[in-house]
Parts: sequence; structure tokens; C-alpha cells
Amino acid sequence: MNVEKISVSLPIELSKDLENYMKNCQIRDRSKVFQMAIRNFLDENSVENREVIGILSVIYNAQATLDITEAQHKDLISVISTMHIHINEEDCMEAIAVKGKKDEVVKLSSHISSIRGVKKVRLTTYYLNENEDNYMR
Repeated sequence: MNVEKISVSLPIELSKDLENYMKNCQIRDRSKVFQMAIRNFLDENSVENREVIGILSVIYNAQATLDITEAQHKDLISVISTMHIHINEEDCMEAIAVKGKKDEVVKLSSHISSIRGVKKVRLTTYYLNENEDNYMR
């Protein structure tokens, strides 16, 4: 693997937090931590409109259930499957498996984020290459 060494400046507290985390979790490779963080950042913020697969995690007040379900039914092209979890009497969590062009998936995420009662939304995506896209059909 070709690698390039870079230098990164961090606030002291952030550096200490990272060192403590790595020590507590017995992680020895700081480079791997940075590689994963950069990959996640690029995947989440890329404007490249290729085919992706991912999970949309949503935490919301149960009153938003119908609106969230309706949003998924309007976007059946992107939604593969869902898993609904009851957190407590008032709150729910939903893991929505999605697949489609990045802009379509981001649009669904944005729409769900705008629903009243939604507390947190996190979209995690992975870009599919051509072979993986054919495998998923």
C-alpha cells in the first residue's frame, strides 16, 4: 500500500481524549484511527452522485412515527428495509437501510430530519463499485 505521511495539529484536549480512548480500547495504530475518520468524513460529505448503500439512524418522539413511515413509503426507491426499536414509552429508534444515488439518499435523510419530533438523524453510507452494485440486486 502506498502511503503518504502527513502532520496534523490538534488541540491538546482533543489529543489527550484520543490517547485515552486508544489506551482504554487497546488501539495501537493512531494512523488507522485517522484513516477511518477521514474516510467517514469524505463519505458523509462527498457530493459525488454515485450509487451508495447505507443506514439512516433516526431517534424520534413516537408522535412522529406516521410522518416517518409516510416519508419512507414515498421514497421506496431508496428504502430497502427498516428496523424499529422502542427506547421508552415516548421515544423510538429506527434503522432504515437505504440504497440509491447519493443525492436521493441525502434528500430522504434531510426530509426525515425536518419532521417535527425527530431528535437525531445520522446517515452512514458506503459507495458501491459496479461489481457490488450488481451483487446487491
